Amino acid sequence: MNQLIVVIITWSQKNKIYNIEIDPKTMVSDLQKELAEMFENIIPEQITLNYAGEILQPKETLEQKNIKKGAQIEMLIQRLGGF
Repeated sequence: MNQLIVVIITWSQKNKIYNIEIDPKTMVSDLQKELAEMFENIIPEQITLNYAGEILQPKETLEQKNIKKGAQIEMLIQRLGGF
């Protein structure tokens, strides 16, 4: 059984903070999907996650990036489209 950790997701564009309980073996792409489900009109591909000044790649796991309990991950939403 895997140990779940709580990470802190900050969405500075909206001045919001979320605590997410997640398995460290979770791929970044799965976390993006989970976050997209929390909000209307956002798809996973619009979400960029940064940890310790580095963009997390979709095929990486949180464990591979050494993300531990209480880590703060910044979420940025890239708006698609234009005028």
